[in-house]
Amino acid sequence: MIMPASPRRRILIIDDNPSIHQDFQKILATSESSTSLDALEMAIFGSPQARGGGAYSFEVDSASQGEEGVQRVKEAAAEGRPYALAFVDIRMPPGIDGVETTALLWKADEDLQVVLCSAYADYSWEEVAQRLGINQRLLILRKPFDNIEVRQMAHALAQKWDLSRQSRRRQEELAQAVAERTQELQASNARLRQEMDDRARLEAQLAQSQRLEAMGRLASGMANEISSPLGFVSTNLNHLRLALEKRNAGVPLEDPAELLDACRDAIQGTDRLKRIVQDVKLFARVSPQPGVAVDVRKVLEQALTRIELPAGSRVQRVLELQEVPPVLASDEGLTQVFLNLISNAIQALPADHPEPRLRLGTRPQGADAVVEIQDNGAGIEAEHLSHIFEPFYTTKPGGSGLGLSICHGIITGFGGEISVESAPGKGTTFRIKLPRAA
Repeated sequence: MIMPASPRRRILIIDDNPSIHQDFQKILATSESSTSLDALEMAIFGSPQARGGGAYSFEVDSASQGEEGVQRVKEAAAEGRPYALAFVDIRMPPGIDGVETTALLWKADEDLQVVLCSAYADYSWEEVAQRLGINQRLLILRKPFDNIEVRQMAHALAQKWDLSRQSRRRQEELAQAVAERTQELQASNARLRQEMDDRARLEAQLAQSQRLEAMGRLASGMANEISSPLGFVSTNLNHLRLALEKRNAGVPLEDPAELLDACRDAIQGTDRLKRIVQDVKLFARVSPQPGVAVDVRKVLEQALTRIELPAGSRVQRVLELQEVPPVLASDEGLTQVFLNLISNAIQALPADHPEPRLRLGTRPQGADAVVEIQDNGAGIEAEHLSHIFEPFYTTKPGGSGLGLSICHGIITGFGGEISVESAPGKGTTFRIKLPRAA
């Protein structure tokens, strides 16, 4: 099997002794044929076939002084062919020494691995560390050095240099990926904010449209509700007017009893108009109210005592009042709601019902209190259930259609909820949930 060519890594020798450069060329740039070197490389890098792909071959350059070496490192970095490793002599008179040279090399190329070649009489490790600091890119090689030691050190540091650059590239790639992802997220956030703004604007427009629609329904409902009793009043008053005009013209009056009936009918019509106006005024006043702590069971019992049942009524009243916490509401508002719902429940019980029953119940639900007003009367058709809280929607003859709308407004004004369950022939249950008072 033929292995791919080994990567060539650049090594710079900085030494004022020409013979040292020749020695490094022999060790690093050419193959050694000695048996001992081959045997050691076999042990380190494996079989001869694996050696070509596992070990590095080097391109060795030379500089005789520290300043020249620093310049070569700068040029190599600018060309995009940086040095992996530099062997630097400690003593290089008359120029700068190896320690100062190393500091300048790292300024030119922070990835460069450096081996300081030092005789025992030169700087100690403590002195070098004091000037350069403890640095993992620095090793010290004592003279005289061994060929195998130099070659082994070159391979190890070249691999370390490779790994360091790979790690740096990976970090740069990750940083770039993070920056791109951040930009995408910022763009997504900007789109989301725009969508939220658009949605808020559309919701405001929808709310305005709904208010206008509600006002239109209110006006239409008022017109329909008022037109009938108003026409009734107008017809009877015209009848009275005509009778009086005939009398002034000398025509005898009609039966006084008939005229009296016309007056009574007109008065009934005006009473009907008065009730409609009162309901509309009450409906218009419904708004969120500041609530206080209210004993809902007490208010429910008092409302029940104010309901007058018809003479001979057989309605069975069932109270199932569990202990509930005080709710955030008002006595007046809850009394009005309970009176309306209890009256509706009694009216829903047919006179021929075999066992008419009205059940009033309270129970806790988490931190809230629930009130139920239930009858076993005729029930409500499914097509009406979704409309019963709308203004002027009624299925009762003569009803204004505002009672349940007012109840809904009062309960929601306290931060509560009101709902209904019903089925034809099985009765109706109104359920109110009110928040617990602090």
